[in-house]
Amino acid sequence: MKNYNVLIIGSGPAGLFSAIELEKLGLDKIAIVDRNPYPAGGLLNDGKLNFDYRVGFDIDELQIDRARAEKMMQEIKKVLTRFPRCKQVTFINGNGKLAALVAMASEHGAQFIAPEQWHWGTDNGKALVDYLRGILKKTDFLLGTEVSALECRGVNDFRLNCLKSGKKTSYRTRALLAAPGRSGAYWFRDAARAMNIHHNFGPIDVGIRLELNRKFYDAITDIVYDPKFIFKTSRHGDKVRTFCTNPGGRVRVENYGDFKLINGDAFSGRKTPNTNFALINTVALTKPLSDTTEFGQRIAKQFYLLGGGKPIMQRVGDFREGRRSSEATFNSATRHFEVCKATGSATPGDISLAMPARIMDNLWESLKKLDKIVPGILHPSTLIYAPEIKFFDTQYPTDCNLETNIKGIFVAGDGAGKSRGIVGAAISGIIAARGIARRC
Repeated sequence: MKNYNVLIIGSGPAGLFSAIELEKLGLDKIAIVDRNPYPAGGLLNDGKLNFDYRVGFDIDELQIDRARAEKMMQEIKKVLTRFPRCKQVTFINGNGKLAALVAMASEHGAQFIAPEQWHWGTDNGKALVDYLRGILKKTDFLLGTEVSALECRGVNDFRLNCLKSGKKTSYRTRALLAAPGRSGAYWFRDAARAMNIHHNFGPIDVGIRLELNRKFYDAITDIVYDPKFIFKTSRHGDKVRTFCTNPGGRVRVENYGDFKLINGDAFSGRKTPNTNFALINTVALTKPLSDTTEFGQRIAKQFYLLGGGKPIMQRVGDFREGRRSSEATFNSATRHFEVCKATGSATPGDISLAMPARIMDNLWESLKKLDKIVPGILHPSTLIYAPEIKFFDTQYPTDCNLETNIKGIFVAGDGAGKSRGIVGAAISGIIAARGIARRC
């Protein structure tokens, strides 16, 4: 059994930046464990960076102030922007058009946020991960290693029982950082429950992804690559926001076994004629059902059932008329549907049949407001894909070092409810690393 000072579960941005910070602070005997042979979490998907304390994390949840958040963002930016394929795509200094967009959004009851943004594209993801791993000199990578059980054997004494290439192996550590990402979030929740690590259910985001001919959105994305519009709906008072805009991007399907979800990304060097973005409704639950995971998965499974094993897509022209989209008329020139050719693989159908009515009301109200800000969004050819669901729903009460109620166990990243994106995950990893360094 090999001994370490720190074991990190997960090799996404939270795990990698935690290891970078630990090495900077002088620690050694560090290892990153991941079940996949070439993992890196969200770093492999699109590579969009938002440098704004209002986007991607909650400073209250992380127990930091704005000044500290901005200082850490600068540290992260220095590391990531040294990667030569990472390019700035939104400039906020000296951009006089931003004030006009803020004012226009406000007129229609929306908040508009424009962060400084950088992007490297899905096609450069592996090179970015190799670059970050190359920074680490004292960290072991235990890849293709699946953690089967966590054990607390005493104060500052933890053991990970693992499977690697079908063989059992174990590792001991003085401190453990769980940064499992979204894909490992529910595995870690089960492990946390077994170890009596306190946790609770947080909100999830449920919604759709729009794909439209990029000419309708270029007037906005030429100014802000990934614009952030936030709505509070008049009927229900719920929060709806745009998320993950991809000019010249594509729509993708993510497989979760017994259901599939919609997502989007963009390449750096190869563009499509379309732009896509998510529109998502934040949903929190109370008694008698507080399990937002179960709620979100049931919505996803309903779409999977109605779509014959695929998500569903619908033309705005059909949605407005209360009819389902069909294969026969999906690219009808008579109805101007040829203006936007689908890049995603989904089943033509009726989204409103599977989406809860309150969420559908919120999304449609917000879309109509957005169409007033950006005329053309609701062109008949625009595609609505569903479901797009973001699970950030398991939250762990922690102290200012992101240490749980079990001393020596820390959490970070999206899968632990501490962030919603690459920069936020990296910040949480740095905070946890500094807490671990104090303990070790």
